[in-house]
Amino acid sequence: MSKKIKIFAGPNNYDFKSLYFEESDEFLVGIDSGLYYLLDNNLKIDLAVGDFDSINPKYIPMIKQRADKVIELEKAKNMTDLAFALDYLYNNMDYDAIEVYGGISGRIDHFLANLNLISKYNFTLRDNKHLIYIISKGRYDIENYKKYISFFALEDVYGLTLNGFKFNLDSYYLSTQDSLCVSNEGSGVVEFSKGKLLVIMSDD
Repeated sequence: MSKKIKIFAGPNNYDFKSLYFEESDEFLVGIDSGLYYLLDNNLKIDLAVGDFDSINPKYIPMIKQRADKVIELEKAKNMTDLAFALDYLYNNMDYDAIEVYGGISGRIDHFLANLNLISKYNFTLRDNKHLIYIISKGRYDIENYKKYISFFALEDVYGLTLNGFKFNLDSYYLSTQDSLCVSNEGSGVVEFSKGKLLVIMSDD
């Protein structure tokens, strides 16, 4: 049965109450310190993943008791906790969409790793100031929920047209080295004929 997977990642100083809304058919995953949010708000834990190096040891028995399934990883490994979880879910579950809460602030190397994961697994990444996702060629009516909206080419983008935004474009070639589309504003239509576009909505 298809469902929406919602992953809560670290760091653990997020307040997701304005972002997360319970849905009837959802699968909740806690990644290491992201488990604190599920515990603190008495939410179900369908899957807990991590080496738990950022979890106070006194909470680990509680996590193992509360979670339907626990995958405890070695501290020395060749992928991040989130990468492992996404790979596991991709290969073992049927789902409609994946939303990741967190994973943006904190260490810049982990954030860059998460951007690479978005390209591979096509999920939405969000916190209180950002909403990040990718789109492939086509036409999209995009509602910007934040102050700014930026577009970056993950693959060279051909024929990029923006209509309705503060700054519009007509059939523009946006390369992976081009930063022209940073800090636009408003909502509108995005259309392009080839490539892959990273969309970042953000507040100050």
